[in-house]
Parts: sequence; C-alpha cells; structure tokens
Amino acid sequence: MDQGPGQEAEPVLAPLGLSPTQERIYLTLLALGGEHTERLADLLDLPAQTAAAGLAHLAALGLVAGQDTATGGRYTAVAPDVAVAAAVMQRQAALLKVQSRIDALMYTYRSRADGAGPPAELIHPEEIRECFVRLQRTARREVLTFTRLPFALALESNDTELEMLAHGVQYRAVYERAVLAQPGAREQLRGYLNAGEQARAATVLPGKFVIADRHLAMITVRSDQQEPVSGCLLIRTAGLVEALAALFEQVWDRSVPLQLHDKTAPEDDTLATVGGDDLELLTLMLAGLPDKALASQLGLSVRTVHRRIRRLMSLTGCTTRMQLGWYAARAGLL
Repeated sequence: MDQGPGQEAEPVLAPLGLSPTQERIYLTLLALGGEHTERLADLLDLPAQTAAAGLAHLAALGLVAGQDTATGGRYTAVAPDVAVAAAVMQRQAALLKVQSRIDALMYTYRSRADGAGPPAELIHPEEIRECFVRLQRTARREVLTFTRLPFALALESNDTELEMLAHGVQYRAVYERAVLAQPGAREQLRGYLNAGEQARAATVLPGKFVIADRHLAMITVRSDQQEPVSGCLLIRTAGLVEALAALFEQVWDRSVPLQLHDKTAPEDDTLATVGGDDLELLTLMLAGLPDKALASQLGLSVRTVHRRIRRLMSLTGCTTRMQLGWYAARAGLL
C-alpha cells in the first residue's frame, strides 16, 4: 500500500546513510514533486531546522535539487533511477576506499605498543566454520593449510577458497594420506587444483592448521588424542605463526605433489600410451594410498588397479613399485 506524506514506511535507503527522517523527506518529495522547506516541515510535523538539515544532506547525496533561502527554498526530488543509482555508486566507492586501507590498519593494530588483543583465542566448535571463512578472507597473498583426520572442517566444498583463488590469493595445501582415501576426496581435490591450488600429500601430518599471510593462524585442538576436535586456537603471536609456517615449508618440501588433472603424455616414447587416468593412479599410489583406497578413489576394482600397475611396470621395465615411482618422476610424469 502506498504511503502518504506523513505516514511511516519501512526504511529502504538506510544503507545509503539516510536516517528514517531523511528518508521520509525524500519519499514525501517523490510523492509531491516538490515543496518548500517550511511547508515540508509542517507536513511531516518536523522542526524547520530538522527539515532544512535533512534537505541539505539529501542534496549533498544528489537525491534532491533546490536551494534553501531565508524564506524557505523549494526542493524537488531527483528521479530514483538516476539519484539512487548514483548514491549507491558513491557508497560503493567509499567502501572500496576503506577496504584499500585494511593492510595499513592491520599494521597499526599489530604494532601497538601495548600488544593489545590476546596472543591466542579459543574458538568453540560451533564457531569454527565462520572463523575459518573470516581468516581466509583476511589473506592478500597466500593461505597455507595442513589437512588431516578427524575433520573439524570436513573435506567439503570451500566456496571461500575458490573465491580467494579467483582474486589471486595463492593456496598451498598438504593433505594427510588418510584424507585422500575419504569418499569424494578425488572430486573435491580436482576442483581445487583446477582453480589453482597447489597440493601435496604426506603419509602423516604433525597437526592441522591454516595460515593467512603468515600473520594469522588457526590450529585445531583436542583434549585427548582419541576425542574429536574440541575447538581451535586463533593465533596472532608473530613468533608462533612463523614457527607454524616454517613447519609447513619443511613438510611441503618432503611431500608428494598431487596432480589429479589431465596431463599430456611425456616425450619418452616408452610412455607414449600413458593417459590421464594412469597419471592419477601413479600420483595417488606415490602418495601412499593402499590398493583398496586407490580402487575406491578411481572407481575401479582392485584387480583393475593391479592390472594397470603391472602394465605400467611392463612399459617401463620396472620390477617394483618403488622403481616405477622413480622412473615416473625421472621421465617428468609427476
């Protein structure tokens, strides 16, 4: 139902910085076409000074046009398709300017003499997902992660990672071997890798954490090794975060690269018939997955996995899987 000049309406322009009174003034001018300041004040039962101040603010935003005088100037509402759209653009520009200052503000925050803010904050299980998303969105350069079982954050679609990758943030992840054996792991990893994530696999990881730009980290904690994750620590202390980043680099250097996307065959004629499925088999095999897990991830029977490995060993003249892995790396397959 349309609102009359003096009736209350649900605020819709508040995100533009308008108060309820200023919005009432604009909507009234839209309905009337135009009005003098004093008359408008009477219609809305407002002090003349309040009406004049509201009109001045609306004029600054480009929502109304007119001029105030000692006798009360006449103002008219600017068409919403022009005025409101321009005000939205102005607001967006202001927010982008604030966003561009985040790095400088964070530098000030971290360098305060009193070291305000706890060095670590306990994040309860129900808050982990939200904290995980926020932490990723603070990154401007890179995000480093260790992923292992049991999951506090399940290996599920991480839209935030895909969003940050699209904005140029680099992701490097090390996955514990057991994670790669989970149902659906291959499909999820393929999505991340195709989006730009760099991933490696390790037999066992010493912990589970995520680091943003080497200044903020979140690490899972448990009260007992046999119990599920009981929460996370959000770590702000530079020394602790740097230590976790150094640990990540050590494990990264010793881990097996994961390439689950298609790759062209190597120049070596001996391996000219090796296809993308064979490369995925080799990658997961070198990551340490047992044959049953290999079969599950690739959608094959264990017998087919054995047959494909025997075929690769025959092509390369290898007699053991260790030799096959060495040959594949030397030939540029991995």
